[in-house]
Amino acid sequence: MLSLPSGWVAELNDQPALIMDPDGRAAVLAEFAMAAHRRKAVDDDQLCDMLEFAESARLWALQAYESFTMP
Repeated sequence: MLSLPSGWVAELNDQPALIMDPDGRAAVLAEFAMAAHRRKAVDDDQLCDMLEFAESARLWALQAYESFTMP
């Protein structure tokens, strides 16, 4: 199990915000991940995972939005 910053995980799990603005929220998640890495709160591997999770969340949100708006 990965140990990622709890604030970042909370942002990742904010599904309504992700669905409302997938690109913007993914950018925020990526910036938070980079900031955590600069502070040395996460290592290189964790940063890579966080960035991958942010992109996966963006893609999930785009698909979720589409399923809500399509008849």
